[in-house]
Order: sequence, then C-alpha cells, then structure tokens
Amino acid sequence: MKTRVISSIVIGIILAITLVLGGYVLGGASLIVAQIAYYEIARVLGVFDEDGKTGLLYKVGFVGVLLHYILVIYIHDTKTYLLSVLFVFFAVMVTYVLTFPKYKVHQVIGAVFAFLYAPLMLSFIYLLRIRENGEFLVWMPFVAWVCDSFAYLTGRAFGKHKMTPVLSPHKTIEGGIGGVFFSIVAGVIFGFVMMKVKGVDAGIIPQFMVITLVAGLISQLGDLAASAIKRDRDIKDYGRLIPGHGGIMDRFDSVIFVTPFIYGLVVFIMK
Repeated sequence: MKTRVISSIVIGIILAITLVLGGYVLGGASLIVAQIAYYEIARVLGVFDEDGKTGLLYKVGFVGVLLHYILVIYIHDTKTYLLSVLFVFFAVMVTYVLTFPKYKVHQVIGAVFAFLYAPLMLSFIYLLRIRENGEFLVWMPFVAWVCDSFAYLTGRAFGKHKMTPVLSPHKTIEGGIGGVFFSIVAGVIFGFVMMKVKGVDAGIIPQFMVITLVAGLISQLGDLAASAIKRDRDIKDYGRLIPGHGGIMDRFDSVIFVTPFIYGLVVFIMK
C-alpha cells in the first residue's frame, strides 16, 4: 500500500506539471505515454513476433502512433484522426500481405485495435488543452479517478448487489452509483472554480454536471473493458512500469477510455 501511495503522489505531481505547462511538454509526454500503452496492449494481444520480440508489425504501429501525435500537435484538427486511422490500417495490411504468412489475422487486428484503444483516444487530452479555457478542461478526463476512488469507497460501505459478478466480483451497483454521484460533485466544483477564476456564467455548472455524469458512467465501462482483456488473456497487470499499480494501462485505463467522450461533449455542449 505504501508503494502504491508513493507512486500515486509522484504520478500526480508529474501529471500536474505536464497539464499546467501544456504545449509541447504535454504533447511530448502524451506521446511517450501513448507509446508505452501501445506496447502494453500490443504485447498482451499477441502482436509481437513468435520469438517474443516486437517485430515489424509492432514497429509499423509504433510509427503510426508517432505520426499521429505529430499531426495532432502541429495541425490541431480532428481531421487528422481519420488520416491516422487510414495510415495505420493501410500500413498494417501492407505488412500483413508482404510478409505473409508470418503474421496471423488476429495479430493484424490486434495491431490496429491497440492503436485505436490507447494512443488515439489519449491524444484527445491534447485537443482539450488547446481549446479555450483548456487549462481547466484538460483536468476533466481525470474525473475518472474520482469515480474509481468513490466507487470503491461507496462499494465497501454500502455495496450489496454485484455489477459484473464474473468479470469483477468486487464491483457493486451501489459503488457504481456512488462513483457517478461524486463525479457530478466534481463537475460542480469544476464549474465553481471556472466561475471564480475565469468569470464565466453560472450556466457552466449544469454543463459540467452533464459532462461528468456521462464521464462517470463511461469511465466504469473503460475500467471493466480493460479488466476484461486482462481476464481473457489471463494476466494480472498490463505492465510493471508503475510500482504498486502495474502498467500505464492499469493506471490510466478509465481515463483513456473516457477522454474522447469528454472532448465530444465539451465541443457539443460548450459551443
């Protein structure tokens, strides 16, 4: 537990510095995290070569992640997402064809899925940061951690009904409700802070309440989805990078999952 707490503090400090500075610092840090997450998922999904080495198929995806972040950082447009997806899909298929029968179809699917799951979704954090009031909006994906923490605490105190008995026996419906409730509370706090610091209208509060309500629901799905992959592949953690937590995917799974939805809601609701 001590190791886990220390790791959380260190992560929190690094994260705060990165989000506050924004710009190339955030872009570079996001790229590094995305590449590590891609490595973890690709390894778990069997994208690597039979000898356990990363191999050509993985390297194609690695280049795709790099190009995607370069496009996002320098062009600042969601149109680049379509280009990135098309590039990775095309490059992976070319690799599959030219090296046939070295790679199997599940490895090809895994390479594309790994790109979509973490690197692509995570990059929406950068797009949130560069929006108007982005210094506040960029914190919103991390409401997923608020939801996770209070879902755990509420579940421990009041949990009786299992949410997913087979996949995650310790998660309860009561815990899930508590997580969503405190996510909304976090949204209210976000709104009050923006009112005081930026002088925005009080209408920001109900907007943030809607966003964090949806975020609380989706973040729990993200956590369960990441857990489902681990159970399916019979592993405990995605990696060992973060002491007490596991890998990037183990710590950021719900944040990664919820980020593009928050970005979409911010664009739709806060025009």
